[in-house]
Amino acid sequence: MGKTIIVFGLPGSGKSLFAEALATRLSATYLSSDQIRLSFSQENRYGESAKRAIYEAMKTRTMDARNKGETVVADATFFRQDLREYFIRDLPGRVFFLEIYADESVIRSRLKTKRRFSEADFEVFQKIKSAFEPLKEPHLSLDSGSLTIEEMLREAESYLKDNHHESGPNISVDRREYIS
Repeated sequence: MGKTIIVFGLPGSGKSLFAEALATRLSATYLSSDQIRLSFSQENRYGESAKRAIYEAMKTRTMDARNKGETVVADATFFRQDLREYFIRDLPGRVFFLEIYADESVIRSRLKTKRRFSEADFEVFQKIKSAFEPLKEPHLSLDSGSLTIEEMLREAESYLKDNHHESGPNISVDRREYIS
């Protein structure tokens, strides 16, 4: 039976690069909020109703894949508790949270470069950072500023494999320094 793996973090943290690599490594379905957002009309991509519609589309696609027994890697900021709770409500099977983060200086540098699907810049990072609600549930935190993608993938695979308990341990490779 598959599982749902939620990869979350702030814009520029490296979560999409990691999530896509993890999905490939696990032969999982990859769902990206950025890719779904780009399918919306230009003027309706960033309001609260658009945010809800994006998470709804991700949840529907996740449910469809999970009902087929597939593993899903869902990639989004998931910066608020209500969005996380809404998304996992009614999902079949296990849900794992993987947080990707980096120092603000690393994120600032990354956000200067145009990315394939994300339109977020440093101003968006700051806005989401100020509203970010830390996850209290067990999860793995990975510092993309100090770990290579390969190291992050190995840590994630180990966490997903060794996490036999329903609540699982809260493993943290490092702590978030960007949250004040």
